Amino acid sequence: MRSRYAQIIAISGEGRFHPALKFTIFAFYLSAHIALAGFDKYSAFVVADPPGARQAPGTVRVTYLGVNGYQFEASGHALLVDPYFTRAGLTAVALQQRIEPNEARIAFGLQHVRPRADAVLVTHAHFDHLLDVPEIMRRTNARLVAGVTAANLTMSCGVDRTRCLIVQPGSTRLIGPWRIRVLPAAHDRILGWLPFRGTRSQPGTCPAKASDWRLGEPMAFRIEANGKRIYVDSGGTPEVLPPAQIAPVDLAILGVALPDSRKRFRAAVDRLRPKYVLPSHQDDFFASVERGFFFGKLTDFRAVARPFQRHEINSHLILLDYFRPWTIP
Repeated sequence: MRSRYAQIIAISGEGRFHPALKFTIFAFYLSAHIALAGFDKYSAFVVADPPGARQAPGTVRVTYLGVNGYQFEASGHALLVDPYFTRAGLTAVALQQRIEPNEARIAFGLQHVRPRADAVLVTHAHFDHLLDVPEIMRRTNARLVAGVTAANLTMSCGVDRTRCLIVQPGSTRLIGPWRIRVLPAAHDRILGWLPFRGTRSQPGTCPAKASDWRLGEPMAFRIEANGKRIYVDSGGTPEVLPPAQIAPVDLAILGVALPDSRKRFRAAVDRLRPKYVLPSHQDDFFASVERGFFFGKLTDFRAVARPFQRHEINSHLILLDYFRPWTIP
């Protein structure tokens, strides 16, 4: 049986909806059905360094920041990906009310990362990936590495152009100890709808509501440091898979927020041949991080874990909890 949201789309005709109205309908559907569950039943998958352990020389350490946000540490340097601490409320997003960075929540999140970062990598320009980035750049002195839309939106919020490095698939950049290769990616569809699609070709007014944070140019990254290789994306579609030639990697961070990305998950793992697989972007990103991790309703970690439990995939499936660092073996 189709979901209520699918029935609404079918009856009304998806093409007749304004994009913001589509998201509003979807968000209210989600709010009525959200089922929260933490890591308790999956604690066997959770990995972390011992509390208070210092990072050993020559290693790479990963800290999960929530949503699709990460800090990577190597040789005294830090690299951030998609950091987002504000957690704009569902009502504000659904009703297209004004959303803005929450400085108190950003300060709380940044207590758990290094005070300085070499760069912030952004996979695409939606609010749950980019909203906090201008403020985080100011506080950590980081540069931006992102597509043209994300860069223009960031500059629209007061960041100087010289601090924004615009990249595209095929680009490679060396920043500190990090070798960063930019790869093609796609964004998940919601029942055929691509949320807030569009680009921004020039800086302008800083976005005010969720739909102003346009998708832009989705991308993934392969990050190398201290002999370790990490692949990270925020999800995608079965039509766009990681290039086979970048394999193998030590850690594959793969977004699994929606059915599209879960359909591609097995093929992406097969392509990357990782030692460790970390499913990402599966928490309830409307809830504050202080509440702890809760799976969102549309995620399905049980389905993600099943082929690993059946030993059909020759990789280790792991989970990371908020702000608990883990060193890649």
